[in-house]
Amino acid sequence: LFGIVDNVELNENEYVMKCIMRSCSVADADIIPVTQIVLEKLTSALGRVAKNPRNPQYNHFMFESIAVLVKSVCSKDPNLTPSFEGLLFPPFQTVLQMDVFEFIPYVFQVLAQLLEYRPADLGLGESYTMLFAPLLTPALWERKGNIPALTRLICAYLGKAGAELSASLTGILGVFQK
Repeated sequence: LFGIVDNVELNENEYVMKCIMRSCSVADADIIPVTQIVLEKLTSALGRVAKNPRNPQYNHFMFESIAVLVKSVCSKDPNLTPSFEGLLFPPFQTVLQMDVFEFIPYVFQVLAQLLEYRPADLGLGESYTMLFAPLLTPALWERKGNIPALTRLICAYLGKAGAELSASLTGILGVFQK
């Protein structure tokens, strides 16, 4: 399947990506030994399609595959969450910096999922801490498609580090004033 995904001429076949998503879902925890390989293939595909997103179905199943992989692995072993973050943060930061508006809600949903699985003893970490302030900018909240994902991400932040973020409470409430 990944041979087809990696082939630029056959790229963005939504049926192949849906098959990958379903395979990851059925494999559940059995996918742990090959997680890094699968995740690298998916992030590579993400890097390619972020430059010119043209197939919404393919993009949807690609992010669903990532989310299923996160759930399958991190729900069984939360200590693997930092490995996922290490592989996913660079392409996600690229998507956010390029302002690929089609992908931003997906990125926020997966980030929320990762933060929810993140072991409590690790705290927020530098990446999440740096990401928090930009999440409160009004421009992000003006796109209606971002609101459910951003809300889930803010809730995940509050669940993991509510005491640390109490100083930002005014900013959080300001977002919801509109």
